[in-house]
Amino acid sequence: MAEALWNINVFLTQRTMGKNILELIVLLGIFVLVLVACVLTTRFIAGHQMQRNRSSNFKAIETYQITQNRYLHLVQIGTRYFVVSITKENINFIAELNEEEIVVRQEKTGLQRSFKEILSEFKVKVDKHDDAQK
Repeated sequence: MAEALWNINVFLTQRTMGKNILELIVLLGIFVLVLVACVLTTRFIAGHQMQRNRSSNFKAIETYQITQNRYLHLVQIGTRYFVVSITKENINFIAELNEEEIVVRQEKTGLQRSFKEILSEFKVKVDKHDDAQK
């Protein structure tokens, strides 16, 4: 009798274990679907926003942080340039600039440089560091 009960418990344990594994697989599948939906939605919204910003007359040229919550922004509206001060509470007009007064720097970011250029810069820095230690 005890042996029969033990066999039933083993059978039920294996059955519930299989059920638990199946539930885990289903939940992981739902989680992956939610993540994929989030990624696709984010890409769609970002693409839509980028397209909307390209066709806009407003363009932020440069931002300078004065303190933690205070910034100066150089903004192009149409063909005119303005400097505004932005804080948490308000936005203040500072000045209007002529196009001749503005120097727009085209800085080379890491994404625009080749891996070879980045590696050679790093190699020069390492060599200088090694020479300094000698």
